[in-house]
This record gives sequence, structure tokens and C-alpha cells, in this order.
Amino acid sequence: MLPEVTIGRGRFRALPSKYALLFMVWYSRGSSMSLYRLLLITYLASHIVRYVFEDPPIISKSVLRDLNELINEGLIELRTVGGKSVVAVTDRGRRLIGEFYGMGNEYVLFGDYLIVKLRDLLNELSRVVNAYQDMDAAVLLSIALREASLRKSGMESNVLRDLAFDLRRPCENVLG
Repeated sequence: MLPEVTIGRGRFRALPSKYALLFMVWYSRGSSMSLYRLLLITYLASHIVRYVFEDPPIISKSVLRDLNELINEGLIELRTVGGKSVVAVTDRGRRLIGEFYGMGNEYVLFGDYLIVKLRDLLNELSRVVNAYQDMDAAVLLSIALREASLRKSGMESNVLRDLAFDLRRPCENVLG
């Protein structure tokens, strides 16, 4: 099902980044997640899943494009629950995740350069979702804004850092 690529003497299946998004939604509680939380977690998981964010840490046209592709393929659906946009995995998406677990020992090309055992990639994505799925939105946004401030410089960095600090204040000691 996944396309194959040749790198040197090795042949690997190529795993598009959109399937990491599918897995993160599937792994979350109830196989669903609010859209803004998925975008924040994806931003914080940039060491694994590489996306360009036009308005860090919230808006990424490439993430939204991949989500639309997953919706068109019938792997996830977009719902409105309590006035919020929520993405949820469909039965077809669950079957695809099952196939990924069946390929767990295979090495795959993920993104542009990462060759990794699929099981290890899924474990790392699970760790990220576990860390952030239940975190208060203000704390999660504060962490993401702080990350964004480290990637900027000058006044832009200062604004993001100060906003991150202000969001964190009412949540002090929430993280331990």
C-alpha cells in the first residue's frame, strides 16, 4: 500500500507525514482530538513530524492540507462537538493503523530523510500524545509559544516569550 523508494542499496516503504497525524488522532483518548490541540501537538512534535507553520504554533497549511487528504480518503472525519472542531478516526482509519502495527519491524522512510523502524516511530508518537493530550490548553499553548519564541529573534521572540510567560502564570505548578 505504501510506495517504495530506493536509497543506496536499500528499498524502503515511504510513510507520508499525514499518517503520523492519523496515528496521533487514533492514539488519543476516544480516537478523536480537537483540531487546535492536534495542531499544537504537531507543532511540539517538530522533532519527529516536520511541517511548516505559517502562524506558529497554530496554523499550518500543510497540516490542514494533509488532514483534508485524510478526510477525502475516509480515514478521519471532521466533526463539530460543543462548537469546537474535532477530528476523529473512522473504521477505515483504524484498519490502516492495524496494518501499520503489522509492519512494525520494517524500516520506513518517514519525511524527507528519516529511516526508522515503524514500531519505534509509532512509540515516539505515542509518547508525545501521552504527554500533551490531557494538558490544559493554556499550558499547552504556553509551551508551544515558548518553543516558537526560541525559533525567532529580536522583538518577535520577546513578544512570544512574554505571552508564553503570561499564559503560564495562572497555571503555575501544574506541570510539577
